[in-house]
Amino acid sequence: MKTNAVIRLMSLLSIWMWTGEGLIFQPQLTTNPFLATVTTSTVILQQPYCVFDQTCPGCDIWLVAGLCSATGTFNAPAGTPNVTSLSPYPTAFQPSGSNYFLTRVGPLSNFPCNQSSSDQYFIVGADGTCYAPNCNGALPDGSTVCFRYLLVDANGTLVNSSNWSNNITLPQLLSYNTIYDGLSARSGAMCVITAILCVAAALLLLFFLIALCLKCCCKKDGKQITVMNSIRIPRYDTHNLKERVHPYDNPSYQSDVKNYTTSDTLPKAGARKL
Repeated sequence: MKTNAVIRLMSLLSIWMWTGEGLIFQPQLTTNPFLATVTTSTVILQQPYCVFDQTCPGCDIWLVAGLCSATGTFNAPAGTPNVTSLSPYPTAFQPSGSNYFLTRVGPLSNFPCNQSSSDQYFIVGADGTCYAPNCNGALPDGSTVCFRYLLVDANGTLVNSSNWSNNITLPQLLSYNTIYDGLSARSGAMCVITAILCVAAALLLLFFLIALCLKCCCKKDGKQITVMNSIRIPRYDTHNLKERVHPYDNPSYQSDVKNYTTSDTLPKAGARKL
């Protein structure tokens, strides 16, 4: 009996530490293997399911995103009013800024404890370059950033908060002028593939030229057929041009041309009219 009571007490204590006070939970990177969790300006975090006490009607979950060097700057305790207006995004990362900003994640009711969060994620920096005070703006590339979830009531007062996340370093965005694309920058596999493709293209061109030569140099009826003579232009006579000379006839194929007469093109005298 005592053992079961101890286990239940530890379970309740664990739930209280993770949800009631929010002192143990840390924002984590998503475990979705199909997402780029960290880019030069964005970070994909797991959504805060079952992080805070659900008995807070009208409360919203917000995220503090900023440089890890500014974690000591955001020292707002529970009960701080107007916490969402402490550091607007457009001036957050300027030389005189606080190096952090706040953006809304969603209402607390959207993150219950009875729902799995393994495939849910929140993209920090999804709005890119934006100018609203609490927009989800891009993070400074190459910087080391940290995150913290907040529980804020309907009046904008801070109710609770999680711990700061671990340090996450963003890749440095390089200028294309600094990228060396010389031969030494290419791998051996890339050189082999390029050589194979060049040889294959040369062989295809050679086969095409051989086929073209065979077609142009083949013989028909003991006479060599050239490209110009291979163009067959048969004569076609209409009834009003029957007796005229046609300068566009090809004399090379005079014997193959059918001479159309008036009787071939006009209806016979005894034909029944419709």
